[in-house]
Amino acid sequence: MSSQSKREHYNELMDRMDNAHNLEFYLEASWFAYTVLEDRLLSALRNSGGANYSNHRPIRMLGKKMQEINARKKKDKLLSAYFTDQLMDNIHKWKEERNDLTHAMADGTKNITDVDKAAYLLSTNAKKLVKDVCNAAILLKKHRDKVVPSP
Repeated sequence: MSSQSKREHYNELMDRMDNAHNLEFYLEASWFAYTVLEDRLLSALRNSGGANYSNHRPIRMLGKKMQEINARKKKDKLLSAYFTDQLMDNIHKWKEERNDLTHAMADGTKNITDVDKAAYLLSTNAKKLVKDVCNAAILLKKHRDKVVPSP
């Protein structure tokens, strides 16, 4: 995907996330937020040693990307500076809230009113989280070229 088409795709995801939230389609907004978070964590991986495991398999799933970033932070001060422990904890918390809501919907442990409330909160929290993760990925990429490459 070219740089221009990547930018257009990203902007489309962000617009759809915002529009879905504004139209009170909170689950859809959260789906777009999850997609953007995956993409920005993938960018962080690419800018800190690559987006594949040592066996050349791609790192998939949000939790696995987070684990790899946390492991790399121990040796990569720039990655650690932008993907702080607090930011990573916020991503983890949001991911768990999304998973809990999904399971509660599937097994019927929340009534529809509680699902709606949880979906609203999930979407609302995602807006700030996505902004924070996007900023961290941009800063990492911007400053990576100015320092010695990560190990």
